[in-house]
Amino acid sequence: MITYASGTRAGGLHEENQDRLAADPAAGTFVVADGIGGLADAALTARAVVEQLPLRVCERVTAIGAPGAARAAAEAAAELNDRVRDTARSGPGTTGAATALLLVRGGLALAVHLGDSRIYLARDGLLARLTDDHVHEGRLTRFVGMPGRADPDVSVHELSAGDRVLLCTDGLVHSVGDEELRAILTTAGDVEGVCERLLGAAAAGGAIDDVSVIAVQYGTGRWDDGAAQQR
Repeated sequence: MITYASGTRAGGLHEENQDRLAADPAAGTFVVADGIGGLADAALTARAVVEQLPLRVCERVTAIGAPGAARAAAEAAAELNDRVRDTARSGPGTTGAATALLLVRGGLALAVHLGDSRIYLARDGLLARLTDDHVHEGRLTRFVGMPGRADPDVSVHELSAGDRVLLCTDGLVHSVGDEELRAILTTAGDVEGVCERLLGAAAAGGAIDDVSVIAVQYGTGRWDDGAAQQR
């Protein structure tokens, strides 16, 4: 069983919230996208990512554990990158979005990401980051809509009952430290409460960028019975 909750909070950097998110637990797909501020149509690009990338990945990946699954997911992201770049209303190189996608099937999770949106795994009171930011000297080096061929990081992870996975845009991690993230994600309660606490922590931390989160719980167990402990 998969349960999830999501939420978004507009920052003050742009006239509109340029983050977008989508979840389809039946298909096992969860995705966040962060339109790059300062580029044209950033919010529209983020919307295109969350609408199209899950479908493209699902079409290509029939089984996460199958040979070639990671390569197939990477090809799906690369194709979307080409489409976004080549159909940008203001021309190639004028728009883009960081993105993180999770596909959950059969006890496995496939993570696909470009940019500085992140995916975390919470298990047994510990927090592990499943993605590395594509950033150099404060600038994104990979994103959907980038020039040339997009080369996303793709990884596969085993899930255990009770695991929690967090997908988030960079507005969260710039305002909430890893220890606070761990404490929130490993505290007993439902994922709706987790999302509320994450957004509240971002506001308290002075977040000025848009913040979007999806908290996914795989199976039932340790978080719902009051047995979770902070370490």
